[in-house]
Amino acid sequence: MLKGEHHYALDEKGRVVLPPRFRRVLGDTVTVTRGLDKCLFVYSEDEWARVEEKLRGLPLTQRESVRFLLSGAVDCEMDRQGRITLPPYLRTYAEIDRDAVVVGMINRLEIWSQENWTAYLERMQSAPQQLASQLEGLIL
Repeated sequence: MLKGEHHYALDEKGRVVLPPRFRRVLGDTVTVTRGLDKCLFVYSEDEWARVEEKLRGLPLTQRESVRFLLSGAVDCEMDRQGRITLPPYLRTYAEIDRDAVVVGMINRLEIWSQENWTAYLERMQSAPQQLASQLEGLIL
């Protein structure tokens, strides 16, 4: 399971480190695409195959969602240091210049700019009732 929050800096080539404990789960090649809330989604090959299968089954009326995910998708090979290169168009979309936050989301990773991640956390923390209602039934 992918979980946790990890902070890294992109290098001059636009590479970001994926946390060591995630590498075993993800494998040597991952698919990166545009995510929601101005972050990037990162999937293992197996998990991306499941996403593609679900996308194939969607009706034409949902073509914009399919286009959004597939047009941004790129396969990235991890190097020996556990880094992947984020293409410029994905870095621009997610507003990642230097500092990145890699977040585990059970079956995928999300990569955020430090600024967007901080703003997201502040937004969630400023609305505890909304957060509590969304988590109702999950917390013991």
